[in-house]
Amino acid sequence: MRIRGIGHRGYPAKYPENTKSSFQAAIDLNYTHIELDVHLSKDGIPVVMHDHKIDRMTNGKGEIREYTLKELRNFTINDMEVIPTLEEVLLIAKDRVTVSIELKNPKLYNNMEEIVCSVIEDTNMMDQVYIISFDQQALMRLRNISDKLEIGLLVNKFKRSHFRTIEKLGAKYIAVRYDGIKESYINKCEQKGIQLIVWTVNSMESMEYYNQFPSVLVTTDELEKYCSVSKIKLANDLEEVNA
Repeated sequence: MRIRGIGHRGYPAKYPENTKSSFQAAIDLNYTHIELDVHLSKDGIPVVMHDHKIDRMTNGKGEIREYTLKELRNFTINDMEVIPTLEEVLLIAKDRVTVSIELKNPKLYNNMEEIVCSVIEDTNMMDQVYIISFDQQALMRLRNISDKLEIGLLVNKFKRSHFRTIEKLGAKYIAVRYDGIKESYINKCEQKGIQLIVWTVNSMESMEYYNQFPSVLVTTDELEKYCSVSKIKLANDLEEVNA
């Protein structure tokens, strides 16, 4: 059974976040989506990491943009893995799972939007990814680069004005913190054909709440826990159909 949900940075509850092993684990659990974060190295290569510094995740220190890709490869995560490139992760995911790419701190980097789009095109993944960001100017630049690329707003709290922004950007997605949305907006997104994403849903209570709304895509760190909730819901739905 495919689990309609998003593995947040892969499967970080069991593997180091934003690593090949973490993404592979989410794919192996048959999730439909994975989410990752992108920065640029000193030589302009998109690399996958949440923070703009390598301090928390690796045995090195400093900002990603201070190092070339070759230099970044000298640092390890849990003494086992290296920081992956966006291209490497996309090739792992290709034809297997949809990828949500968050542009992190676009203002830190030159031509980030163009470079990321180029990698997506080169891997023939245009129809298997969408890009989200808190930076609406970056999203507008993406839209100007390509009218085919799927994009989405990333916000802490869903406001009425976001519907106008979504229309202006030609966006299909909006990703909202799990406690920042009214139920009426869930219904309005469904009516308008906007894919609503909630993040990051890790408690059983929140998982059960959002499972009431089949249109919502749930982002989670706790992939196996969410698998169990989804399977219970599926079993209950089948019982109702067969009753």
